[in-house]
Amino acid sequence: DGFVKSRPAEETKADWEYSVWSGAGAQQPPAAKRKRGAPKKERSETKQSKLEQMTLDVGQKVEPTQCTQCGMVYNHAVPDDEQNHNKYHKRFLKASSFSGWKTERVVEEYHDGRIILVNQHDPKSHVKKMEEVREVVDIDLGITDRNQNPVPGKELQAFLYISNANKVIAAAFVEHIEKGYPCVSAHEPDETGKAPLLKSDDVAMKAVCGISRLWVFKQCRRKKIASRLMDCVRANLVFGCTISKVKIAFSDPTENGRMFAQTYCGTPNFLIYR
Repeated sequence: DGFVKSRPAEETKADWEYSVWSGAGAQQPPAAKRKRGAPKKERSETKQSKLEQMTLDVGQKVEPTQCTQCGMVYNHAVPDDEQNHNKYHKRFLKASSFSGWKTERVVEEYHDGRIILVNQHDPKSHVKKMEEVREVVDIDLGITDRNQNPVPGKELQAFLYISNANKVIAAAFVEHIEKGYPCVSAHEPDETGKAPLLKSDDVAMKAVCGISRLWVFKQCRRKKIASRLMDCVRANLVFGCTISKVKIAFSDPTENGRMFAQTYCGTPNFLIYR
C-alpha cells in the first residue's frame, strides 16, 4: 500500500525507477548535482529577447497627410518631415492669429472678413506681425532668398486679409515700381515636364504696382480672395486713383501664381519684374 513498492525480480532497474517517479502525486526525481567548476547550463533557448517589433513591415507605403490647421503636407512616418511640420505649425499659428489693433488701417470690408494695410511707419507691433506673416508666406511659396524685398522695407507694404475668426488667411506684399516686362511662356516644358518656363520680353513697359508676394491659405483658396486682395491693392496703393491691370507686375510667380495672373489680368503676357 505504500508509495514505494518492492521491485519484482523480473523488473529491470530502469522499469522500477520509472514506476516509482511517474505515479499519480509522485515527486519529481532530484536534479543531478552540478559538479563544482562546471559551467551553468545555457538558457538562451528560453530567455526572451528584450527587443520587440512594434510595427509589421510588409513594404507598405505611408501616404502624406495635410494638417488641417497649418495646411502643410507632410509624411508623419518620416522623422524629418515630422520635425519640419512641428516647426512650421508653431510659426504659422503665431503668425496667423490676430487679436486686432485699436489703430488698424481697414481699407476694405467683406462678409467674411476685412483687409488692413500695414507699412513700415506703423507701430512696432504692427510691423512685427507683418514680418511674421512674411516668414510664413516665404516658406509656403518656397522663397529661399530672405533678402528679397525684406520686411520692413523702405517701400514694401502689406495688405492682410483678416477673417471673421481673427485669422490672417491671405496677404499681398506690394511696392511701387516704374517698369515691368511682358511675360512670355516658352513653348517647351521645363526639366520637370510640368510647367512651361517663364520668360520676359526685353522691351520694358511702364508699371506702377509690383506684387512681391501674393498668398492665400490653402483651405481658403478658390473663393476669390486673391482677386479681392488685388482689387483692394489697385484701389488703395496710390491715393485718389485705381491702378489699371496693365500697370501691375508680378515678381517671380509660381505656377499657380502664373495661372492666377493670367486670369486676373486677362492676358498671358502680364508684366513681371525682379
